[in-house]
Amino acid sequence: MPEKDYYKVLGVPPEAKDEEIRKAYRRLAKKYHPDRHRGSKAAEAKFKEITEANQVLGDPDKRKQYDRLREAGLHGWGAKGADGSYEDMFRNAAWKGEGISFEDLGGGLGEIFSRMFGGEAHGGARATTQRGSDVVSSITIPFETAVHGGRVEVAIPREKACPACGGSGAAPGSSAETCPQCRGAGQVLSGQGAFSVARPCPRCFGRGRIIQQPCGQCRGSGTVEEPARVEVNIPKGIQDKQKMRLAGMGQPGAGKGAPGDLLLEVNVRPHPNFERKGRDIYSKARVDMVDAALGTKVDVETMQGGVTVVVPPGTQPGQRLRVPGYGLETSDGRKGDHYVEVQVTVPSKLSAEQRRLLEQWRHAPAAAK
Repeated sequence: MPEKDYYKVLGVPPEAKDEEIRKAYRRLAKKYHPDRHRGSKAAEAKFKEITEANQVLGDPDKRKQYDRLREAGLHGWGAKGADGSYEDMFRNAAWKGEGISFEDLGGGLGEIFSRMFGGEAHGGARATTQRGSDVVSSITIPFETAVHGGRVEVAIPREKACPACGGSGAAPGSSAETCPQCRGAGQVLSGQGAFSVARPCPRCFGRGRIIQQPCGQCRGSGTVEEPARVEVNIPKGIQDKQKMRLAGMGQPGAGKGAPGDLLLEVNVRPHPNFERKGRDIYSKARVDMVDAALGTKVDVETMQGGVTVVVPPGTQPGQRLRVPGYGLETSDGRKGDHYVEVQVTVPSKLSAEQRRLLEQWRHAPAAAK
């Protein structure tokens, strides 16, 4: 059983400051995030490992407990065994009457150290459930839905019991046999004294059964993939490329275990007339050069409905006119503004009278202009 040193996992020294740990975690989490390595089991496993390390080292109380155990392993209990693990550390503690168990660690460390050493403490309930895996997917929504929010349907890959074998994994006409090594428990115990560790059975890989003739449709897994459609609530003001974690909408768990989560990336489809920057919305309006010079009013469409905007005299091309409160409202209740960029149009053809008047204006004294 290999050693799992959380300081080595994050690449920081044991005396690292809290900020160093946070920076190391953020850097590694960004590097190995599953969204950047779609379908990579190695990246997914690495991401889980650094997340687990951060759960301990990022919490002051858990880190103190972890450091005490680590120091005890290095100095007090004979440290690591021949296989480079900490198992002998716990075993020696049990021989010395320490009565160490994962549950004694508290603060969530029991579950974490149980995962570190492959099972649960001897004497506790044997693990018969397994959390379902997370599902990573993406969806593209209209601009209007991103602004106002709403419910949308998402197609995600889901697993169901194989119809050919009924979920047994064995070919029709055959059956799975009880594993002779673990006797169907799926786990084997190792250790001595008051403490022992349960590990997945190496013969049946923790399933408790051995399939001699795998099902041809599911190849022995007992499940097949079937797309499912689920309704997702999109909060108003969601950003393009923003990711949502939807608890319990991933793959179902094994043995009545909790389902995994749905990790959904939301892509926002561009709008032909509007552009978004934070909570503000931008659009454009065309104004005749005479109206821009003399001032006028224009009707403008916003995401909150139509409004009339005053164009002051002397408005310049590209000038932006602000409509307060007509931008985007985010889920926290804050509202942005709507900005109208004025595009001044110049006529390509002039009548004789128009030309005369413009020539007259051209030669007028500067003060008159």
